[in-house]
Amino acid sequence: MRINWKTLLDKTLAGVYLINKRGEFIYLNDIVERATRYSKEELYRMNIFQTTFQEDLDKVKSYLERVLSGETVFYEARYVRKDREVRWMWGFSSPIEIEGEIYALGSWIDVTRAKKLENELRNREEFYRALIEESLTPVYIVQNRKILYVNKAFEGLTGYSKEEILGKEFFMIHPEDRELVIGRYLERESGVREIETYSFRIIRKDGKVRWITVRPSKINLNGKPAVAATVLDTTEIHELNVELKKRAEYLSLLNSILRHDIGNALTAISAALELEDEKLKIHAREKVEYIMRLIADIRKLESAIEIIKPINLAEVVKDLANRYSIEVNVQDLFVYANEGLRSVFENIVSNAFLHGGKNVRVVIEAYRNGKWAICRISDNGRGIPDEIKTKIFEKGFSTANRTGMGLFIAKWLIDAYGGKIEVKDNKPSGAIFEIKLPILGD
Repeated sequence: MRINWKTLLDKTLAGVYLINKRGEFIYLNDIVERATRYSKEELYRMNIFQTTFQEDLDKVKSYLERVLSGETVFYEARYVRKDREVRWMWGFSSPIEIEGEIYALGSWIDVTRAKKLENELRNREEFYRALIEESLTPVYIVQNRKILYVNKAFEGLTGYSKEEILGKEFFMIHPEDRELVIGRYLERESGVREIETYSFRIIRKDGKVRWITVRPSKINLNGKPAVAATVLDTTEIHELNVELKKRAEYLSLLNSILRHDIGNALTAISAALELEDEKLKIHAREKVEYIMRLIADIRKLESAIEIIKPINLAEVVKDLANRYSIEVNVQDLFVYANEGLRSVFENIVSNAFLHGGKNVRVVIEAYRNGKWAICRISDNGRGIPDEIKTKIFEKGFSTANRTGMGLFIAKWLIDAYGGKIEVKDNKPSGAIFEIKLPILGD
């Protein structure tokens, strides 16, 4: 079978051309004519540079030089139709020797539609990337337990740079929340857990603990499952909730005191006034004094709902030393508390003198132990029996003619400051109240 190669090339769907070293067309097929909108006669009087888009001219000249030097080249360039429309092409060109002269034989296809789609996708990607990157809302993407992407807002939230974050695991999550967050992430990446909103704590680079609320969802990234999430810093909301809870507890406690303690005392007073019994009158006066002490305790309790601020523990202790005969050994330690802290120390010291006897000796020392400020109030008095050690912080418990609110309020306040209070035996006698409060900034 005899094949007519010219007819075959003329009718092929790819543009085919043969050009000399000056870029002049020696041969071109029907597709070149159709694509450029020039007739073949017009094209034969032109060279390839006249159909090339001006911005790609140097690139096309370079392609031709490489081909004429013996190299096969894949190229991407723009050409200009007769009606001045700019189009894109992809092509291959190889050297061919004819009668001792080197020519460039090439074929190309029009890829304008593909390039437009590519540009649209690129522009869309750049748009969304810029939108996310410059968003005020922190965003992160995690895959295979590694952080693959964070935006600028996430850097600002955590205090870490992208270089410090990317490729790492969940290093900034608070240790107490890490198991929860990793567990939910693994379930979500595997498709078990649906989109949800939940909160956890992170530790910033500067050591500050912040609450964040995230809404993570499963995505596909590079053909593999990943989790993308938007983030809100909800620290103030969580702190407000804690504050509201504390106030609610205070109001509940206050209501209990008003209804029960003061109510019972007023009943006794009312009975004494009605019966005019001398013994009942004495009892009534005792109840009046009890109510006055109770009101004083309530005032101390009110300080628990005041704004927490930095307080120097040493100043509180030294102020107490000016009013009581006590020994102090303290250093400057700043904690978050309020004026209620003074009532805590006041109550413990006054109890030591009340229950410890005439020659009781009270010593207060305060020092730093890691992230905690430790304050120990010790005395050499009678001590606290083991059977009541667990009861002394309960509301209403008292071994003297007092309200039984003092140590209850002390514990309530220390808990509100994020601290701890406990009682221990002193050697050879007496008691030690140990108060632990978080150091400011740690």
